[in-house]
Amino acid sequence: MWKKQHLLAMALCAGALSTLGMGCELIASVDRSRIPGDEDVPSDGCSDGTKNNEETDVDCGGSICPKCDAAKACTAATDCASGFCADDVCCDEACDAECDACTAALKASGDDGECGPSKAETECGEPTCSEGVETSRGTCDGESVECGPGEEKACEEFACNEAASACLTECMEDAHCSKCHECADGACVLAAAGTEDLGCDEGQACDAAGECKPANGVECTEASECATGLCVDGVCCDTACDTACMACNVKDLAGTCSNIPLGGEDAADCSGINACDGKGACKLVGGEECTTNEQCASGKCLPSPLFRCEEIPETP
Repeated sequence: MWKKQHLLAMALCAGALSTLGMGCELIASVDRSRIPGDEDVPSDGCSDGTKNNEETDVDCGGSICPKCDAAKACTAATDCASGFCADDVCCDEACDAECDACTAALKASGDDGECGPSKAETECGEPTCSEGVETSRGTCDGESVECGPGEEKACEEFACNEAASACLTECMEDAHCSKCHECADGACVLAAAGTEDLGCDEGQACDAAGECKPANGVECTEASECATGLCVDGVCCDTACDTACMACNVKDLAGTCSNIPLGGEDAADCSGINACDGKGACKLVGGEECTTNEQCASGKCLPSPLFRCEEIPETP
């Protein structure tokens, strides 16, 4: 009864003169929830045609209102009847590949709420920098949902700044430089041939071109095998080591050009009646005639019975 009277009054007000406006305002302000017969009017705001309270779209979404249909706004999968929320709209599927989207604005074609390939040239993936190579983000091709590879750039003399996914452009320590480079006044420069560490494995050293090769002391057959570019006496050597009574394979000193021990021979350069004096010189062996101590490998020219070099004691 009251409900019918209220509706009748509102209908009359619709055609009333302006002089009756005040009365109409009074009628319109009546709390309809107090009118008998109006108890079924919803109070949760889910059918008032307005986006309010926790709704993610008009009269849907959130913890109170019904789930939203496809293309309606959402913040979580629970807002959607489909169970999928992608690109802030309810979607027909998960739409979680590198190059797919669920809004028309982000897709190559199609309507909101339908998952499809992203627009061509859309950036995808993340930039990386590893092992001296910087890789930018990839791009979508507008047809596939796979992310195309990004452009690669070598860091050259610098190392990667992995935290920033980019090549370093200046250095403060050797670790900021690439393999076989050293930090000098903020710049990375090539290390000298034969320098060990700096990114090389054990038993290797840097050559003069920034690569790792066998270090001094490692067996070799050709000079090109060695970091120093020198293969002497069957091992990679620190110098050319090409003078008499010097060798690069001396026991416990392999790889370093050193004096051949006292009494040792140096092939055609010092053999026969001559031997090395242990100081890098080739002199007479014991028993050979002499006139001065300096002529003898032993360092002694004995006067009796004849002037002859002292025998060199055998090494244990």
